[in-house]
Amino acid sequence: MVLVPLLGVEQTRHALDLACRLASDRGSRVLLLAPLYVDWELPLDAHFEQEEAALRIELARERALAESYGVGAHTRIVRARPGELGRGVAEAAAEVRASLIVLGAPVDSQRGFRRPFSRDVWSVLNDAPCPVMIATGAPPSVERAVA
Repeated sequence: MVLVPLLGVEQTRHALDLACRLASDRGSRVLLLAPLYVDWELPLDAHFEQEEAALRIELARERALAESYGVGAHTRIVRARPGELGRGVAEAAAEVRASLIVLGAPVDSQRGFRRPFSRDVWSVLNDAPCPVMIATGAPPSVERAVA
């Protein structure tokens, strides 16, 4: 199984395209994870009905895209503290025995490349129980039809 955290629209599309191509070539599936960030002053199990509904819509849209590649797709919402997405991703990856995590992330060169990625990307890299592929750069220019 290939796991794809949904971090940003353009970055996610590029990562999802790569993940689906890899999964299709290997007869595998993808797991789409939508992070629900919970501020530190709130309990992790706080109610976020509107946010969860919006994430379910986003997951359904990305799942349809994955299925357009002929790849089976599962979805999940993972709750995380800001900057600690890696724990939730690592738990999900271990649970489904993911062989790869594909992250879409722009390179943030404003800091002189000392830390070119966001805290969430570093968090996933540090906690991941399997290899992580970071998809940087522009997404493919060819649009796939979504049924």
